[in-house]
Amino acid sequence: RCGRVATHIRGIDADEFPAIQAAGERPTTRIPQSTLRRALTETTFAAATDEARPILTGVLWHFDGDHLTLAAADNYRIAVRTIPILDPVPDTSVVVPARSLTELGRVLVDTDDPVDVALAGARNQILFHLEGVDLISRLIDGQFPNYRQVLPTSHTTAAVVDRDELLRTLRPAGFIAGTAANIVKLVVGGSADGEVKVTAAAEVGDYEGGVGATIDGDPTTIAFNVRYLTDVLTNVEAEQFAIELNGPLSPGVFRPVGDDAYIHVVMPVRTTS
Repeated sequence: RCGRVATHIRGIDADEFPAIQAAGERPTTRIPQSTLRRALTETTFAAATDEARPILTGVLWHFDGDHLTLAAADNYRIAVRTIPILDPVPDTSVVVPARSLTELGRVLVDTDDPVDVALAGARNQILFHLEGVDLISRLIDGQFPNYRQVLPTSHTTAAVVDRDELLRTLRPAGFIAGTAANIVKLVVGGSADGEVKVTAAAEVGDYEGGVGATIDGDPTTIAFNVRYLTDVLTNVEAEQFAIELNGPLSPGVFRPVGDDAYIHVVMPVRTTS
């Protein structure tokens, strides 16, 4: 009530609120907040937003002893990060909704203080506890695809580039590519030895830029969706990236140089030329 105004709000019986399961006396494991925060930043963006395959809207959490591997994928890319955990966990896998992990990332801080992680007794919820905050999320039921089958194990072409320089080259290419299905081409080696060329062409115009690179292997040209490239380069902190290719029709691998615990795979785009 205020002056001549009165508002009534109808409530709902508290018994109808979803039950929150107890985590038990001890957490499943503990993870330094800064470590988990970085891992979430590097993986959740790759999860699908289309509900056509609900399992892909989540991030796979695979506990294996004193390590945890997070994997996210849609139909066009895969992001995988392995991190250490403080308490060993027997081989266990669950799929956590990416939306829940985005919310978790917002409350984690850049500190080594741990966040407690616990699987509910019924194995349909996961609980995260840190000082002052408890976040409980449902799990996604189903079998996450075996992403390891599509991770390339070798390459015929490799290029090491500066991350910031490649980003500065891709962003203006994206303005042209945005009118042509977001397609950009990377030309590696050949006449462009010592650099990776980035090109885009559409009815509105065309673009060509170059990035200094250390190149090894066969020259090749490959097309990608520019948004997928800028996503990985923006979300993964590294001074340099290694780009590993197996020709124009095979997936491209993007790795931060000096960091073997992260891999990002992007499917190429087929073009007529």
